[in-house]
Amino acid sequence: MKRHESLAPVSRQHHNGLLTARLLQKDAPAYKGMPTTLAGKRDYVLRFLKSELEPHFAVEEKTIFILARTVSEELKVQADVLETEHRQLEKLINDLLSLTDESILADKLHETGKLLEQHIRKEERIFFELLQQELPDEKLQELKLQIEQHLH
Repeated sequence: MKRHESLAPVSRQHHNGLLTARLLQKDAPAYKGMPTTLAGKRDYVLRFLKSELEPHFAVEEKTIFILARTVSEELKVQADVLETEHRQLEKLINDLLSLTDESILADKLHETGKLLEQHIRKEERIFFELLQQELPDEKLQELKLQIEQHLH
């Protein structure tokens, strides 16, 4: 899936999201330099939410999703679903703070990891692909400038 240069910076950020998603899942292998305990994984994903996910979500919502909603009904619906998933992920991650039972924490970490992985794959494989197909090059170039402004 070749990503248009306008979407490439946002798409590259998905790599760390996929790694984090995998880390949270129950059958995840140990990753060098990554936490292995449930508490460590919880603390890691809470920091990840603040440092990477929230800024990433903001860029998508203030640029890509706004533009997508003007292109077609299908892209509007997808943008709405993806934005709803952003709120679900934020809530799931923030709710991890109040969990003390290890089995419940393990289940919630797994659920969060699965949703994050599915969300990123949906954006990459369906949403970004359709957006690239439907947007004329001039709109993609405008989007590139908007994304660059929000990233800096």
